[in-house]
Amino acid sequence: MSDQNIFLNHFSYTKWIITLLLGFSAGVLDVSFFYIIMGIVMWILYRCWKPSTEPSAIKCQDKAKEQAKVPHKVTDREFERLRYLQVLVNNSWPYITKYLEKFLRWRIQPLIRSRFKYLTNFHFFDIDFGNKAPQVTHMRVQSDPEKKQILLDLKISLNAAVMVNVGISKTIMAGVKSVKLEGTLRIILAPLIPDVPFTEAVNIYFPRRPVLHLQWTGLTNLLNIPGLHTMTERMIVDQIANFMVAPKFFTQPLAANFDMKNLPFADPWNALRIHVLEARNLVANDFFSKKSDPFVVVRGGGTVGKTRVISKNLNPQWNQTFEILFSDLPGQEIEFEVLDKNVQRDDSLGSCKIAVPHVLKKKFIDKWIRLDNVKSGELHIKVETLKLFSDRDKLQKVLNLNKRPRPPKSEELSSVALYTVIQKARGLPVIRPKKCKLNPLATVEVSVTDTVKRTGAQINSGEPEWKERLQFLIRTHAARECN
Repeated sequence: MSDQNIFLNHFSYTKWIITLLLGFSAGVLDVSFFYIIMGIVMWILYRCWKPSTEPSAIKCQDKAKEQAKVPHKVTDREFERLRYLQVLVNNSWPYITKYLEKFLRWRIQPLIRSRFKYLTNFHFFDIDFGNKAPQVTHMRVQSDPEKKQILLDLKISLNAAVMVNVGISKTIMAGVKSVKLEGTLRIILAPLIPDVPFTEAVNIYFPRRPVLHLQWTGLTNLLNIPGLHTMTERMIVDQIANFMVAPKFFTQPLAANFDMKNLPFADPWNALRIHVLEARNLVANDFFSKKSDPFVVVRGGGTVGKTRVISKNLNPQWNQTFEILFSDLPGQEIEFEVLDKNVQRDDSLGSCKIAVPHVLKKKFIDKWIRLDNVKSGELHIKVETLKLFSDRDKLQKVLNLNKRPRPPKSEELSSVALYTVIQKARGLPVIRPKKCKLNPLATVEVSVTDTVKRTGAQINSGEPEWKERLQFLIRTHAARECN
């Protein structure tokens, strides 16, 4: 073996030893896994932007392939990048799971207890995510100097045995014994700053709903609880997925003076008016009538809207309007799902999506969209962007525009966007439920006309803090009172 090969082998072993030592040091020092993520991101940026040492002839060949639109193949350099990234993820996994356990107990558990009145004693009894780390199959790094942020997309796949037991008592429990998760996890470093730690916060979310399959144990015990008997396993999985998908995102501050207002995507300043007009050539789900009873579910911006059901029609016309506020969080979409109304379970007649950035760029879209995952079917939609004014003098002009004649049975349009900030409370009575060892919770419920929104749950110490923003769209008849 040549001296050069011996040197390369020693160098490779040295990199592995250093990686293991870093993981061991992180555990001994109890370092937050967000700093581990920061290290991973910085390493990836270095590897991505490191000047290549490949011969110029190879560079020219790669450039020619790109120009010829040859399908991209993973190069040795990219494979090496993913391999060492996977090593870092594997070594960081014990500390990531430790944080996830805290997140479930301190964030998700209070949220569930506050949302369902029959689950005030809800508790995570056992949490063990196992030793198998997610596999990173693809990664992409983007920088946005204008918004002072760096985006890291990791395509991950997890198929592992876990042990998560939940319930309201030791006798009424359900558990998850395996998890299958596939999707793209986005990490945003924003806003970037010139001092250590170089970013004020790490923001994590899934731009699109990941594929999530859970293998349950004792699920029927949980569904026998009053108020939950109407839920299905699919509904529970959907609720879990909603905690992780845009516009929901989790922020971990790193800088001491971090303020959520500094994030470019913290508040939804984009208003979209979505018109679900009609569909054609839908699939006939009813065997006897050769028809369907279609309706459309519109998802976006953390809200869900539904059209009315049109019975026995494969070319229905709804002409209904939905208005949704969107933030500038990258990767958001408007999802349309056409369903066939049934007594027990609604069947899918296809779905389609539109990227929110595309709508914001075009300002107005009017098109027929082919429905996916079905033999036939198209959906006709219109989407328009609404400009928000802070000048109150322009309110009357908006009211006059929204008074224009509209199709019969159409919804009243909104004229005002109201933003509220719930900071904190003081002097609250601390009421602990009987036979409950868990800390009491406090939430704030805000009602504006016919819309009710609630803050997250915080432990009620007498002076709880929420620091949450709630947004409302006020329809024209109620907006006249603001004038």
